[in-house]
Amino acid sequence: MKFLNNTYLILLSIFLFNSCQKREIFLPENKSTSKYKNEILKNSKEREDKERNFLQKWINMREDSLHQKFLATSSGIWFRYIIEKKLLKPKNNDGVIYSAEIKTLSGDIIYSFDEFGEKHGILGKFKEIRGIESALYMMGKGDVAEIVLPSFTAYGLYGDENKIGAYVPLLINLKLINVKTNFD
Repeated sequence: MKFLNNTYLILLSIFLFNSCQKREIFLPENKSTSKYKNEILKNSKEREDKERNFLQKWINMREDSLHQKFLATSSGIWFRYIIEKKLLKPKNNDGVIYSAEIKTLSGDIIYSFDEFGEKHGILGKFKEIRGIESALYMMGKGDVAEIVLPSFTAYGLYGDENKIGAYVPLLINLKLINVKTNFD
């Protein structure tokens, strides 16, 4: 019994000793001022600016038989029609069926129309390449367009983990096959 009392007193004294100590509070690091995060953002911005400048120079040197120039869009891609039928353009929540031929800037085919196949998507809830979704908003059923995608609107940092590497800008022929309005 005396052993239990001594054990009890020892445990009680340890508990009291620990509870009287001043605890140090560790505040979370302010992530918006994190030096590491700022450095990553700075490097990313510089890479995007260099890529945009390179693509703009590439586009300025490019002449086609249709004498159509690429137009820069607010979404960060360059766009030009190959076939424009002047039909209504799809809106948010419209279902689209499209196909694409993905090429390097030198014109080498990475994925042909057959390899890419027909894809289905709902605008505004797209799970594919962000730059393709942006272009589809500017097209009508039956339109064919050529778009230039900077890597950050295409496959970005990881590529497609198959044929497209990291930070690769793409030249894409895009066909809008069909539009189904108010798909939701």
